[in-house]
Amino acid sequence: MRHRDTGRSVGRIGLTLGILASMALAACGGPSEHTAQGTQLAPGADAHITADVDSDVSTTRVAVNVEHLPPPERIDAGSQHFVVWQRPSSASPWRRVGVLRYDADSRNGRLAETTVPYANFELLITVERQSSPRSPSSAVVVGPTSVG
Repeated sequence: MRHRDTGRSVGRIGLTLGILASMALAACGGPSEHTAQGTQLAPGADAHITADVDSDVSTTRVAVNVEHLPPPERIDAGSQHFVVWQRPSSASPWRRVGVLRYDADSRNGRLAETTVPYANFELLITVERQSSPRSPSSAVVVGPTSVG
């Protein structure tokens, strides 16, 4: 009768399962974090961008939080909104993503999670007089910065 060393077999199975689990976790990297500094119109601003790419359908769930933003009317007289824009490449036109919800007391602006129809894109934040302009003004406070 032959004797098998089951301890060695169990150890190999455990090692194999551990390696497979590590590979699966590495493939599911989760959301990425990006930071961008303000332009000379908002030099103290810091943008924190969270991007969760779904490569199966080439979309990105994105959330933006900007700290140390001066009020929009101080950047450009008559302006009232910070608008977030995206485009897949420099050859494409900018498309509006949404408006930062601005808190004048804390000087923070936030765009809750929304979906962008690209896995990689550029992001831009401008100061605008209207909340839904057709194109970005020249009053850029953050960006353009690459996301994805």
